[in-house]
Amino acid sequence: MIITLEEIRRFLGRPLQDPYGRAYGRIVGISANLKDEVIGVGVEVGNGEFVQCPGDRLSVSGENLVLVPLWKQESDGFRKEFEVVTKRLRALDELFSVGDIQKDVYDDLRKQHEDAINQLKNKRVEILETLNERTGTLSTQLRQLQTHMAGNKMLHASGEFDDTSYKAASEAIDTGLIRAMAEKKEVESISSYLGKLEKDPGSNQQPIPPTPLPATTPAQSNNQALILHVRET
Repeated sequence: MIITLEEIRRFLGRPLQDPYGRAYGRIVGISANLKDEVIGVGVEVGNGEFVQCPGDRLSVSGENLVLVPLWKQESDGFRKEFEVVTKRLRALDELFSVGDIQKDVYDDLRKQHEDAINQLKNKRVEILETLNERTGTLSTQLRQLQTHMAGNKMLHASGEFDDTSYKAASEAIDTGLIRAMAEKKEVESISSYLGKLEKDPGSNQQPIPPTPLPATTPAQSNNQALILHVRET
């Protein structure tokens, strides 16, 4: 996604967030090319270090500038590529089955798209590994937050934590739980989608060859019209 300097210059000095509302850091610089397209932002993260975040992972959401996680960017890109190539394969097979494409042309085009499918298969495995790692990290975070919550409840009940401190800590933990669970749910949803693509539809099935049209007499050909429906994709 291309974003312009005009769109995000107002965020200079403000926090950069992830899609789940967690603050990533404070924006201290914006880099743009001669077309006014943002190529990156400099961010001061929580530990005082500075990092450069790529412009193609940035998006504006209301009054916030959001940094899209790398796993989300890769999985969204994969989904779009996969849907395009499978849609084109189905259209190609349909056109060939009604005799609207010559076989040699069909074979060349189908091979190109099958090669693209095979490349996507390898990318799919890599994305699944990344998603599994992220799921593990989020599960650990959720467990830690739940443990802190239980510990705080115990110490508050025993009178070792005062009400004000306990309430502030509980609100922070609740917010953390909501955000981590939201991300985990999305990661698991994408993993489920990718898991169902073990066998790519249309990549190994060949369409039925076109059936020759029956011969017609001159009288028939004058009275009947052959209508071809071509669907745009």
